[in-house]
Amino acid sequence: MTTFYPYNALSELLNLKPPLLMLDCLLVDRGNCRASGSKLLSINEPFFAGHFPAHPVMPGVLQVAAMTQAASAILKICRPANGSPELLALRRVKFRKPVQPGMNLQLEAALSGENDDGVFDFEVKCYVDEQLASSGTLSLAYKQEDWFALAQESYNKQSLSDIYGDAQPADCQEIMRHLPHRPPFLLLDTCFNLGQGDCALGYKNISGNDPLCQATQPACFPGYLQIEACAQLGSAHILSQPEQQGKLGLFMSIDHAIFHAPVLPGQQMHMQVVSSFGGRFGVGAGQAKVNGKVVAEADIKFAILAIENS
Repeated sequence: MTTFYPYNALSELLNLKPPLLMLDCLLVDRGNCRASGSKLLSINEPFFAGHFPAHPVMPGVLQVAAMTQAASAILKICRPANGSPELLALRRVKFRKPVQPGMNLQLEAALSGENDDGVFDFEVKCYVDEQLASSGTLSLAYKQEDWFALAQESYNKQSLSDIYGDAQPADCQEIMRHLPHRPPFLLLDTCFNLGQGDCALGYKNISGNDPLCQATQPACFPGYLQIEACAQLGSAHILSQPEQQGKLGLFMSIDHAIFHAPVLPGQQMHMQVVSSFGGRFGVGAGQAKVNGKVVAEADIKFAILAIENS
């Protein structure tokens, strides 16, 4: 038996609103725990204004958002339970083809495994013009309300000097001198020791007024955006180096990522990314912390490309 979910029904099913709902429609096959859907890309999408404005491309992590949302719909429909499906891990996520305004992103998702600890695995593929644009494996599990109900002492109480010492800060204006990202898809507030050494440091303030947080219910900063923030930190660090200025940093893959806890409005997410880079390609190991505790970690691959200005 198959059920068709248009945009408004998906918004209600997934407790998601713009600008983070990355599916326009989804067809769910209940018997086989599979789904197919689509996302039409318009230049009016808010993220295109912030993700390489001169060369708009759909961020890879928003393709991961579409994957996660399709998997969550399958789980809620085919394996209903109390709580909400939450992203716990990503594996072998590869980005193969740029997805640009005017394209139609077609998505196929399937439940591939059920573990004894309540974790469900999904295989997801995204296509454009019948060519594979991205693919990966992700893991979801149902979480209850207490997953989001952090106590007062869990909110930020560390001073920046305790965390970064006397490291030299770079504010968002300085970051935008090197990084091609712009609001509403600039996910860094401050970097430290920009361009020095192989370890990038910085943080993102998680604000309840941020539309990216308001799109989720309960309000949070989703895991795939935590990965993007780390990637932007690593890119800013590399692109601030004299020989790399004026270039773009592009995701090639998320080899492995784990999400340990939600990141909520009122918290400050501190990140470090250690990267090695040679020629056009590099690897990075990123970690995000809230109040000294690791909330996310990921191993990624990226490319640094020279782009001619229009």
